[in-house]
Amino acid sequence: MSTEKRETRLSIRIDPALKEAAQNVANDKGMDLSTAVNMFLAKMVKDHALPFTPTSLPAETLQAFKEAKTPDKLEKYSTSDAMWTVLDV
Repeated sequence: MSTEKRETRLSIRIDPALKEAAQNVANDKGMDLSTAVNMFLAKMVKDHALPFTPTSLPAETLQAFKEAKTPDKLEKYSTSDAMWTVLDV
């Protein structure tokens, strides 16, 4: 019996912007996107579960949570009236 590792291709359709963003994250972690996907799948199989907790929160809420983790990048207002003006409310 051969001990060679066999490989197969996985073809999926994703948004090009999502792919690029995911590639950037993987590269920042020192790996390519293929390695990151393989790690995801290996973890899913090992735990027989998704390696994250799915959420039903709206995308806007999730983005707000993400932005809140970097308060230095949040827009600041001198008064509440200035905030409401920018928000066009």
